[in-house]
Amino acid sequence: MSIASRSLQKLLRENISGGEPLSVDPEQSRELAEDLLALLEPLAGAKRNNNCHHYSRFRGGSSTDQPPSNDLCCCILLQEPGDRWYRNETHLHLLRSPEQQFWVDLGGERSPAPVSDISEVVALVHAFFQRVDRQKAQAAKRQKQKDLKIQAILAQVRKIAKEDRFDFATEVDTVKLKLIIRLSDQDYFAILIPFNQFKEVLPKLRTAIQALRETYNTGVRFKTHLKRGYRRSDWIRHEDL
Repeated sequence: MSIASRSLQKLLRENISGGEPLSVDPEQSRELAEDLLALLEPLAGAKRNNNCHHYSRFRGGSSTDQPPSNDLCCCILLQEPGDRWYRNETHLHLLRSPEQQFWVDLGGERSPAPVSDISEVVALVHAFFQRVDRQKAQAAKRQKQKDLKIQAILAQVRKIAKEDRFDFATEVDTVKLKLIIRLSDQDYFAILIPFNQFKEVLPKLRTAIQALRETYNTGVRFKTHLKRGYRRSDWIRHEDL
């Protein structure tokens, strides 16, 4: 899970005011960067990155024809490696411009205004983590709702399979459950049950399965588009329900 660019831009707009931009020389920028790191490093999830591989993004070439480049004052990693809730390598970069102003780059998005006080950057990081926490909570809620729907569908399918005596298998993705009904060792068909319509589909499920099985038993064969066959171990046997 990642935070969208528009959301990062919104965080920057809301927290970096640009009202009274700091003016800092190289020595002051180093001191302020250390002050900022001292405030942020105790936060869970924030970590100094002295070996930032994004350094080249903020540096110009050596040609005298190119304008002066930004100076990277510090880099803060806002994720633990492998944390699936963040985009990979989400960093906060504090930059000093040739005009001796501080700017913030968050996850590749630059602040629309220069920094007026390092407390703005601290507030930005807190707001970032709060946004991440909200996304985690929302994702957990969606997953719980999805799990409940899957359980309801499977309970109904198991009941029908046991009573009507057929074997089945299932596949689940983010938007639907695919119910595969075995007709024989070689033949099967699939019914797609969207999670956002499962209440409408479930009452019709038994009738649909019965009609397709009866049609198959008359000798009619179906063309299927399943990408893979199903090993015997994939099937849920109606005798075992």
